[in-house]
Amino acid sequence: MKKGVIAGIIMLSLTMPVITGCGAAAGAGGQASGNKYVLEAQTYPMRTELDRNGVKEREITLYFVNGGDIPYVALTEYMPFVGETYQDDDISCPAAEYEITHPVKGHTMVTRTDNGSSMDIDAEKDTIDFLAMDAFVGTPTNNAPAAILSLGESGVGGVSNLFEDDASSYYRSGEALITYDMSEYLIDFIEVDGECYAPMQTINDLLIARNAKVSVFTGEEVLVSSVSKKLIDEMYSAPTRTMSEEFAQYNYNELRFVMDHYYGLKEQHNIQSFGDFFGQTDLVTDLAGTDPRKFDTALRRLTTKYLDDGHSGLVKFSYMGGKPDPNSEEELFATVNDMGTSTSELAFSSLPARDVRFQYYPDRPEMDPELIGTTSPWVYEEVGDTAILTFDSFAVNKVDYYAEADLSNPQDTIELIAYANSQITREDSPIRNVVLDLSCNLGGAADAAAYTIAWFQAGAARITVRDTMTGAESVCSYSADVNLDGEFDPDDGLPENVSKYVLISPSSFSCGNLVPAFLKGSNNVTLLGRTSGGGTCTVMTFTTASGAVFAISSPLQISMIRNGSMYDIDKGVDPDFVISKYDTMYNREKLVEYIHSLP
Repeated sequence: MKKGVIAGIIMLSLTMPVITGCGAAAGAGGQASGNKYVLEAQTYPMRTELDRNGVKEREITLYFVNGGDIPYVALTEYMPFVGETYQDDDISCPAAEYEITHPVKGHTMVTRTDNGSSMDIDAEKDTIDFLAMDAFVGTPTNNAPAAILSLGESGVGGVSNLFEDDASSYYRSGEALITYDMSEYLIDFIEVDGECYAPMQTINDLLIARNAKVSVFTGEEVLVSSVSKKLIDEMYSAPTRTMSEEFAQYNYNELRFVMDHYYGLKEQHNIQSFGDFFGQTDLVTDLAGTDPRKFDTALRRLTTKYLDDGHSGLVKFSYMGGKPDPNSEEELFATVNDMGTSTSELAFSSLPARDVRFQYYPDRPEMDPELIGTTSPWVYEEVGDTAILTFDSFAVNKVDYYAEADLSNPQDTIELIAYANSQITREDSPIRNVVLDLSCNLGGAADAAAYTIAWFQAGAARITVRDTMTGAESVCSYSADVNLDGEFDPDDGLPENVSKYVLISPSSFSCGNLVPAFLKGSNNVTLLGRTSGGGTCTVMTFTTASGAVFAISSPLQISMIRNGSMYDIDKGVDPDFVISKYDTMYNREKLVEYIHSLP
């Protein structure tokens, strides 16, 4: 299919008796005359890559208002696609389904048929009301309103099949009604004869970003993919261009909306409104301007300099400004890991350099300094009565561990822990101490982190999450089938006579911070090293209307419970015993000697 082919054009001249919307149409067209809109429908190729089934091709109709260049979608046409983005074969999750009605003039009600939650768009006031928002944007199989894991059905495969949620879990739903006043952002919705038209980028930010999907309209085609996929890279085949004044205004206002409602650390950064915040910095001119490269650069500065929370950052420059030279300084600061989360340009200032650790592992090819930063070692070793596991990210690489796990050559967190468990629990095992070296662990997959906690706790990984946007809270206890025998039993955890330690540093970030925080809360694990690096929120990845891809700390905040109250873990967790010398941390013989000296 040739990109950019217009399969059909429909011109609709719409007067007040059949349309409701903002009279000036400032966010939707900018060219409205009185109360009249003209919609132009154009058909474009659309490619999606949502799971392991490859790229799917289809067509999509986009609508442009009053000769403008902001793409709109008709909800009756677009919501079935939104529902598809929830489908996940790994956890046997079906597509979400919706019913669209118009209870009163000017209102479009979209109701989830599986749980009754709803989204009500008032095209006259440009407001959106969500009834049970966590349910509306959650997966059909979601077991809690603010959980970081979605569990699959037995026999389905996928890492989620290694978990079960036990009876000690509980949750609290969030606010029943969440209202967004989009008129504050000059974002306009239009309703005509039973059809609601909404900016595609706004709908995607509201409904598919939380489900780890990103989207770009290149002017030639629409690309949508899971965050971990590479399809979005193909946006760079589109021509570069500057933004129109109308488009630049929408691009800026949509960014304000996303940051106001989805940035999970506003309180910690003392930010009431990102519009005000931008005006208090040198960012506003470029973020509100028509030059896409200046916009991208300002977005990068916002996330890596002003926010600098380690999770937020520019993931990909927009196609409008063109893909930068990979060896250039500007591309260097857009570093991302395999999960699509960004790393601050300042985040590495506290890293205990991996080549420092390497000098104590001169014979280990996994620690080859030439590979540092490009691969994560998966190392299990025994030093006398102590087993030490070293890995620098939490990762899951197999579709079905029951069928595909290779414990003879561990290549991810699941395989390494399953192998370590088999060695530590073998007959006549000499192991009396187990150490997790997370001192250079920058995070990764939450399910791998939960698997690690469940193993160390010999039972349940209790993970607490609150949604700072809706107020929902979840306390989920996950058991993991560590020995891969298809049963959840005591054999899936470390023996009771084994002492447990975790090695941490300022580089223990995100899941590398989550795991020691929850293990310390169990009161039967000893933390060694220096205070961990923090990182309390999960990551959400968005695209701007102009095609830049960026990540932020999301409203889903990992928290600890103390006396029934939840507290974030952004400041990191303190060690029980401070180790300040690298040779004690990374010379394993000295580390084991130090452990033996502890009371």
